[in-house]
Amino acid sequence: MPFYINRFTCNAAAWPTDRKSEIAAWTDMVGDANELVEGDSAVKFTGWVSNTEGYVLLEADSKTEVIKLCARFWPLFHNDIMEIVPTAEAGPAILAGATEGWEKK
Repeated sequence: MPFYINRFTCNAAAWPTDRKSEIAAWTDMVGDANELVEGDSAVKFTGWVSNTEGYVLLEADSKTEVIKLCARFWPLFHNDIMEIVPTAEAGPAILAGATEGWEKK
């Protein structure tokens, strides 16, 4: 099953401007993220690198499934979703491509 990494960043313009609503939004977002990690979902890990951005590791059948999960947090967060190809698969492909590239020179 494919692995994905999602770098998420806060979309500050979409957040509420009053403190009470902002805290409510954070509470909802953290609760939803915890449910996804602890439940039976594609989300395997979430973590923050600052107060405005973090990463999610996912294992899903398709990028479409990942996009659907990330859409739950729109418009408060922007998502940059990338598929991770395991070394066992990527390594031989990289070696083959590099070999072909050098053989043409």
